[in-house]
Amino acid sequence: MWLGGVLALAVGARAEAQAPEPLDWPVQAFFLHDVAQVQEAGEVQVQAAFQARDTPEGMQLEVPLEAELGLGRQLQLSGALHWERARDMGELQRGFSSVEVGATYGLVDSAARGLALASGLEASFSRAAFSDNQWTLAARFLAFQQVGWLGLSADLEPGVAHSRHQPLKPRAELGLGVVLGSGWICPTGEVHAELEAERTLEFSGGVKVKPGPAVELGAGALIGKHGAENILGALASIVISYPP
Repeated sequence: MWLGGVLALAVGARAEAQAPEPLDWPVQAFFLHDVAQVQEAGEVQVQAAFQARDTPEGMQLEVPLEAELGLGRQLQLSGALHWERARDMGELQRGFSSVEVGATYGLVDSAARGLALASGLEASFSRAAFSDNQWTLAARFLAFQQVGWLGLSADLEPGVAHSRHQPLKPRAELGLGVVLGSGWICPTGEVHAELEAERTLEFSGGVKVKPGPAVELGAGALIGKHGAENILGALASIVISYPP
């Protein structure tokens, strides 16, 4: 019996020794898309953002509140609640616009290779006042590659949407990001695209600041197009991790 216990400890120690050292992430999240990081068992990460977009119909405000919970074995659960203030057809709408739930599985997280890969599923449910889509379901493929002082990120979300005017339609989102350095302040740049009936393309730039091991602050600006409309905007975010 004692021999079995010794063998179990030896196998566990060997597995722990063989587990690759995870990446030292330069940023916990970009402004418009997430990174391929998966929280470890018991870890919690919360993000609050503020996004203001100046459109031809007026100023649109969006406040996403997101949370991630690590379950262990490279598995993570996530959820998000979006509050919006927007004008549609001349009518002002404000309130909680959508809710998201998802699960992500970490495939690779290796500091030696400078590489992280993850995949998952995400579902979103929207209110009629803010979106023509009743719900969307998407697969997620996330990748991050560290090349010297340069970090490259990608987030691809192909899926389908159930519209209030037609049963199912394809849609996709793509986020590409770059981060410079890995110190307490890191400049970032992003491209974010939404491919639906009215396509959205946005470019953003900003900085992420880490005043402490558990907190990340961000501020930036964006420019883009939604359909034929030009968009200018400002971005802000705060990410809190526990334990730090």
